[in-house]
Amino acid sequence: MAETSIEVVSSCKNLFITSSAYTAGATGADIFIRNLDTGTTSTTSPYSMTYSSANGTGQIMVNVADLPGSGGVYEIKIYESGAVAAKKLVLIKCDIDCCLVKLTNELIDCACDCARCSTSLAKAQKIYLLLYSAQTAVENYNTATITNSGYAVDATNKYTKAREICDASCGCDC
Repeated sequence: MAETSIEVVSSCKNLFITSSAYTAGATGADIFIRNLDTGTTSTTSPYSMTYSSANGTGQIMVNVADLPGSGGVYEIKIYESGAVAAKKLVLIKCDIDCCLVKLTNELIDCACDCARCSTSLAKAQKIYLLLYSAQTAVENYNTATITNSGYAVDATNKYTKAREICDASCGCDC
C-alpha cells in the first residue's frame, strides 16, 4: 500500500516529503505544492522525485522559503504518469509558533495575576487551540479514505484566524 509522509524539519526551513509509488511500475513522481489560502502554486513546482528500485520509495527536501506565502495549509499533489496519484495536506505554522513563544515569554515574566497577564494567557490559549484544531483537520484529511475538502477549508480557516489573533506584534522577527 502506497504511503506519503510530509514533515516540516530543520527549524521550519525545509519540507521533507517521502512517498512510495501509488501506481504499479511507477518510477517517480512530480509534486506540486499549493498554498490553500492564496491558491498560489510554488513557482519551483513541479518537484521531481525518483523512486528507488530497491524499495520503491523516494524522498525530496523542499525549501520552505520557495513556497508561496509565509505559512498556512499547503496541498501536496503527487502525479505519477501525468495523473494525480495522491493529495495530502501539510500545516506550516512556524510564524504562529513564534507568536506563541513570545506570549509564553510574556507570561513567564508576569509577576502578578493582573489583566495584562490574563489577556496574554487568553490570547495564547485561543491561538494554540486554533492551531491544534487546524492540525487535526489536516490529519483527518490525510487519513480519510475519501478526500474531503471540508477538512482543508476548516484547517485553512483556523490557521487564518490564529494568524489574525497573532497580528503584527508577534513573530520571530520582532
